Amino acid sequence: MTFLVTGATGTIGSEVHRLFAERGVSEVRALVHDPRKVGQVEAQGATPMVDSFEDEAALATAMADVETVIRITSANASAEIQASNAICAARAANVNRIVRISAIKADPDGPTNNTRTHGKTETDNIKSGIGYVILRPNLFMQSLFMAADQISQQGQFSFAMGKGRMGMIDTRDVAACAVDCTLSDQWDGEVFELTGPETLSYFDVAIVLSDLRGKPTAYQPISPEDIYSKTEGMGWGDWPAALARDYGQAYASDWGNFTTGNVEKITGTSPRSFSAFAAEVFLPALGELRTQTKKAAC
Repeated sequence: MTFLVTGATGTIGSEVHRLFAERGVSEVRALVHDPRKVGQVEAQGATPMVDSFEDEAALATAMADVETVIRITSANASAEIQASNAICAARAANVNRIVRISAIKADPDGPTNNTRTHGKTETDNIKSGIGYVILRPNLFMQSLFMAADQISQQGQFSFAMGKGRMGMIDTRDVAACAVDCTLSDQWDGEVFELTGPETLSYFDVAIVLSDLRGKPTAYQPISPEDIYSKTEGMGWGDWPAALARDYGQAYASDWGNFTTGNVEKITGTSPRSFSAFAAEVFLPALGELRTQTKKAAC
C-alpha cells in the first residue's frame, strides 16, 4: 500500500514519517510545498512530492494509487479551500481513506475561525464518500515553543488563556494515533477528541517548568485583546490575530478543560504528560536556544 502525508515537514508530519520508518513502512509519499525541504523527508525514507494544494495536476499525481492520505493542514486563511481541493483530488484518485488531523471540538459554529474551518472540512470529508478517521487534538504542548525566547531571556511567558485548564497533548501522541489509524481499518468512520492525561493551566505549566529548570518560571496572562494587538502588530495580519484572540477567550473559559482516553484506546499507550514533554523535548531545546544566543553575542 502507498500512503500520502500532507503537511509532511511540520511537527506532526515529521513525527509521522519517523514512526513509519520505525515500523518499516516504506511506501510513503510526502507532500512538500518548499523544495528546500525535500532532503528532510528523503532522510526519513519518504518520497517527496513537491506540490501545493492549489495545483490540481500535481495533487492528482501525488494521490495516484494512494490507499490512505494523512491530511494535515496548517491553520491559515486558505485552509478550507486547500482541504476542499485535497478532498476532490482524493475522490478522483479513488483514495480509500483520509485520516484527518482536525481541531479540538471542530464545528461550523465554533468559537474560532480555525474551529469553524475544520468543522466545515469534516462535513465535506464525510459527505465525500471517502472513508475517514477524524482526530481532534486539544491544545498542543508544543505551542509553548512560541514563548521559548521569552522564557529563556526573562524567566516568564505570556498567553491569553487566563486561568483556563486544558487537556494539552504532545504532538508525538497525535502522530502515533494518525499512524495507527492509517495502518488499521479498526477506527474507520470514527471521530476522536485527543488529549493528554491531565488538564493543566499555564500557571500549572509554570510550576512544572520551575521545578524542572531549578529556577523560577512565571506565567503572566494577558487579555485576548492584547494578544490580538500583539499578533497583528508583528505583521501577521487579521486572520492569525483573530485566531489567537478567539482561542484565548475560548480556553480561558475552560472550553478545553477535559480529557479522554482516546490516545490509549487507539495506540494502546498512555499519552505523555506535560512533565515528560518538558523534560524530553522543551528543556533540551531551550538549552540549545541559550547556547545559540550566547554564541551570537560573542
